[in-house]
Formats: sequence, C-alpha cells, structure tokens
Amino acid sequence: MTEASEPDNRQSSDMVSEPAERSQLLRWILLDGNRLVLAGLISGGIFLASVTLVQLGLIPVLKSGPLTSLTAGLVGGTLPFITIVLAINQLVLSQELGWVGTLRDRMEEMQKFRRDVERLTNTQVSPAAPSEFLRAIVRQSESLARRLGERCEDVPDQKFQDDLAELTGMIEPRSVRVAKALEHAEFGTFSALSASLDYNTGQYLYLVRHLQATPDDLLPPGAEEILEELAEVLALLDVTRQYFKTLYTQHELAILSRFLLYAGLPALLGGGFVVLSYDTILQLNPGRTVMTIFLAGTVSIVFLPFSVLLAYTLRIATLASFTADFGPFVPLDTLTDRRADE
Repeated sequence: MTEASEPDNRQSSDMVSEPAERSQLLRWILLDGNRLVLAGLISGGIFLASVTLVQLGLIPVLKSGPLTSLTAGLVGGTLPFITIVLAINQLVLSQELGWVGTLRDRMEEMQKFRRDVERLTNTQVSPAAPSEFLRAIVRQSESLARRLGERCEDVPDQKFQDDLAELTGMIEPRSVRVAKALEHAEFGTFSALSASLDYNTGQYLYLVRHLQATPDDLLPPGAEEILEELAEVLALLDVTRQYFKTLYTQHELAILSRFLLYAGLPALLGGGFVVLSYDTILQLNPGRTVMTIFLAGTVSIVFLPFSVLLAYTLRIATLASFTADFGPFVPLDTLTDRRADE
C-alpha cells in the first residue's frame, strides 16, 4: 500500500468541529439552547448584576446623572440596529431573489443532485423532508462502511486493516447516533442540523483515499467499487449538510432581524422615558428598594437588543466554525487521533 508521508508535528487547529465532545452546558449555550431563552437569561444576569452593584454602593441609585448618561448612550447605540436589520434582510433576500434563468438553473441543479442521491441510496424517490433526506444518506454511508469491513476482513496488509478499523469504527456508531437524532428532527429548528455536526466527512474521505491507495492485487473483488461509492456518498453528505446550513443560516438571520426590531422598540421607548422622567420619579421618594428595581429593569431593557444579538450571533458563528472544514481538506488535529467512538 502506498503510504502518504505526513509530518509528525501536527498542531491543533482553531477550526475544530467536535461539538459533541464539549460540555453539555457549553453546547447548550453555543448551539442547542433556545435563543430567546438564552437572551432572557443574559438580560436576567444583567438585572441581577445591576442590583448587586447598587447594593455594593458602586451605582448611585438616588442620583439621576449616571443612569441617564448610560441610558442615553445605549439608546443612541440602539439606533444603528436599524441599519443592521436592513443589512441582514438585504443579505437574506440577495440569496432568494433572482431572474428566471438563474432560478431555473438552481432548480435543475437541485433535481440533478437529488437524482445522484437516489442512485447512491438505491431509492426511486428521495425523501422530501430535509431531515429524512439527510438521514437516508447517513444510513447509506453506514451500510457501505459495514459492507466494506465484511468484504475486506481477510486483507493481509496490517496498515490497511488499521485504517479500515478506524474508518468503520467512526462511521458506524456515529451514523447510528446521527440517524436516530434525525428521525424525529424538525427542519426549521436547529435539531436537524445539530445532529449532523458530529459527522466529520472530511476525515472519513481522507481515510477512504488511504484505503483506495492499496494495490489492486491486495483488494478483494468489489472492494474498490464500494470504496468509490462510499467516497461519493460522503461527498454528497458534506454538500447536503453545507446546503442545509445555508438554508438554516438564512432562516436564522431573518428571525434575528425581526427580534432585533421587537427588542429595539421597548429599548428606545423605555430608555427615552427614563432619560426624561428619572429626576421627576426621584422627587416622588418611592424608596431605595423600588428605585433599585427600577434602575436594574431599565438597564436590562436598554441592553435587550444587545442580548438578542449576542444569543443569535453565538449560534451562527459557532455553526460556521464547526462546519468550516468542507471537502477533503481537514484542518484538524483529529487526523492523528486513533480514538474509536464509544
């Protein structure tokens, strides 16, 4: 077998797509958690932090100057969110609008892609639901990996057997896990795309190419055809996941722009009201406790657009990071990892 020369001093890359190995809390914050719930938790944290700072005497609650200055600055900073919303909507619409010829070419490419998937998955009509479509490809990759292991179990080359064991040891258990997660996933929510993030197709393609470099006289009959078909299925799986990521990102950006408008209106109105009336409210002597709650609530409200933006941007940026390794190039230190999935 032809062995590729590889450097021994590989370094870890920042482009790490192993979200399943991170803590459940961190994954919930970055990916799986409801974005509105996360935005609410951020706002709640701001509220509690404000109350704590008032109790420690770091924020003067009975003076209007600090709060009105902060609120006026944040209200002024909220106005550019209108520009952000317009930019997001323009980005989303630029991917959806087009002339007849462009839209027709796009539709023909999609139909051709579906026919390729139907040929490789041995189905007459591929599923219409995106999650079921992705699940069919994942199950086919599992089937091919299992067939390859059965067909090549007697190959005498030890390096081939090591690479084969690594490939099947990763594809089969992950395929089962991903297919199970996709079974009840609803597209439009993050669950369908989240389930596929743990499938490192670039790494699998890399191992398949190593196996394809084995001399033909060592491979049993039919093994080369299985390897070629597996490489095709993995490539289609990667394209499918990237396409669904594109659709989901457009959907997420559209929701983000809408909720920025929803959060921006109370922030502008509430902040403006506080700037104009805080001195008058102080003259009513409502008490320190009431003013502490009022101050903390005001700060939370004027920060609300930023909380929403942070919650949604965290997921979009993390998703882009976890799926940055597109195709056969794998900028990950996992190439030297010989760990099998449990």
